[in-house]
Amino acid sequence: MANQLESKIEDFAFDYLKNYYTQQYTTGNILVGQNEKTKRGITTDGMLAFKKPTGEAFLANISMQQSGRLVGMLTNYKKNGLGKLRLLTPLVLAALCFVLGKTTGNILVMLIAPIVVAPIGFMLHTFLIKKYNHRQLETLLDNVKLAPADEQWIGLSISSLVLRNNALAKTLLDMCHQKGLGLITVGKRSKVVLMQRPLNKVSRRNDYLCYYTSEATIRRALNEDHVLRVA
Repeated sequence: MANQLESKIEDFAFDYLKNYYTQQYTTGNILVGQNEKTKRGITTDGMLAFKKPTGEAFLANISMQQSGRLVGMLTNYKKNGLGKLRLLTPLVLAALCFVLGKTTGNILVMLIAPIVVAPIGFMLHTFLIKKYNHRQLETLLDNVKLAPADEQWIGLSISSLVLRNNALAKTLLDMCHQKGLGLITVGKRSKVVLMQRPLNKVSRRNDYLCYYTSEATIRRALNEDHVLRVA
């Protein structure tokens, strides 16, 4: 049986994004680089650079380092939801209240407190799990944003079945939208799916190339209309 990670996003992302930007900006010369470093030492998995019709340099990058952890979180949520452990919390709290009430001879603590404490414990446990998942997603997405670019993407190798009716996947898409990140996926059928378009960010400097150590090489390639692939 085919594994959902059989199709690797790394094998499809660059061709897909080249076609995407060719259609968006009607340009044919798009430079593709891998493992490019910023001047602050941040490495981006993939970079696409080209000149817009106006002559300005445009830079997009894609992160696939987060794919494994994100896919793991989404798959686990699809299978287990928020987890069965939280179902034990109200039972444990109710039992503790009952034992405490019986030990102290307090009928209210023994019979009434479990009814109040158990649901509160369940809701609190649920809230903390959701908060933890949200923080994990936010950390992973913020890591993607460390590599500056006009547009930033995340690429995932994941089955569409895992994303379907998955509340955590919806949270991921909402967070990508809020942070201006694009998201593409590839599943077992080797088909790239555009899940979320990125937000175009205006650089505070002339363009985003100035943040990278290979700035001079890329600018020269763009000006000379070369096709560049950096391994």
